[in-house]
Amino acid sequence: MQKLVKERFHLAPSPEKKTPLYENCQQAGARFTEFAGWQMPLQFSGILQEVQAVRNQAGLFDVSHMGELLVTGPEAPVFLNRMLTNDIAAAKRGQVIYTFLCNPEGGTIDDLLVYRIGNDEFLLVVNAVNTEAVLSFLQSQATAYNVELRDYSLLFALLALQGPAASTILGRLFPDVLALKPYRFQTLMWQNEELIISRTGYTGEDGFEIYVPPTLAPTLWLELIRAGENDDLVLAGLGARDLLRLEAGLPLYGNELSMTISPVQAGLERFIAWAKPDFCGRLPLLREKEDPTTPRRIGLIADRSAIPRPGTTVYWDQQPIGRITSGSYSPTLQKALGMALVNPVPPPGTPLSLAMRGSFLPAECVKLPFYKRKR
Repeated sequence: MQKLVKERFHLAPSPEKKTPLYENCQQAGARFTEFAGWQMPLQFSGILQEVQAVRNQAGLFDVSHMGELLVTGPEAPVFLNRMLTNDIAAAKRGQVIYTFLCNPEGGTIDDLLVYRIGNDEFLLVVNAVNTEAVLSFLQSQATAYNVELRDYSLLFALLALQGPAASTILGRLFPDVLALKPYRFQTLMWQNEELIISRTGYTGEDGFEIYVPPTLAPTLWLELIRAGENDDLVLAGLGARDLLRLEAGLPLYGNELSMTISPVQAGLERFIAWAKPDFCGRLPLLREKEDPTTPRRIGLIADRSAIPRPGTTVYWDQQPIGRITSGSYSPTLQKALGMALVNPVPPPGTPLSLAMRGSFLPAECVKLPFYKRKR
């Protein structure tokens, strides 16, 4: 990480908040959308085509809007283990941990990835919309610990290469990373700069995320495109990314997780280390876990004529039980998919109804994820 502390470029953000790959995406014909204050590519060739390409070949995403926070110091492992739900102290060097930062009431401040770089050095990768909130909360809690927190978001561009052909394409540039297991990372030198490459993603497919200095990002972007020319690599935007994560049953902050929707409600208890004696929000989360009336996230499928939208009321035996949090048509499964937060929780296979367009349209409760890649 030594090279990361250099002032690689002017740190004052542009008022328009464009990523280092904005011009590359613009030249490739991207349609842009505002997301968390950033101008981000929504789509290139078309959302459905990009989804199909990632499921069958590979897609390259610009996700440089994500936030990166560096936490260092002798008490960094203890501090993060106290703040976050998962067991950060048990993580090994080179390991990536998915976890949550909760407030004292158990609400979700953010879901994030933690990269253990060294014994007392961790990189936190947070949602763009929550970067300031996460940093502010951690700083407010860090006064009693020998730690230092720094916002490194402007020191990174982030590229995601996802899909069955991702390893073949990336291996042409960085053959050593092919040995990486899921949720592991390597640091390596490329063109005299340090990169971080992890076997992670947000699509339900095999893939990699590459943290690169912003000044080098356009060069790497073009090199990856060239490396994927014979493997039908496509450029993909946030529209496809959102649909891919929905098919994979992955939560989106603001929909399935929020300050009022906990990891327990979202059905993500496996990322909570209950054996830890204490962490922020532990007691409220434990109460939710043991309370049978706690709302829970479910999956449901419907005919393509009944695509559920966020806020749609879900009925079971003519009684309202909750609302849709995310929904769309799935080109992979050729069905309408939705996730909902409900109480009581119907078992998979239960017939449900969606209140849409002045009538009740049929749906069925199913086990998540909707889609799981073949290994």
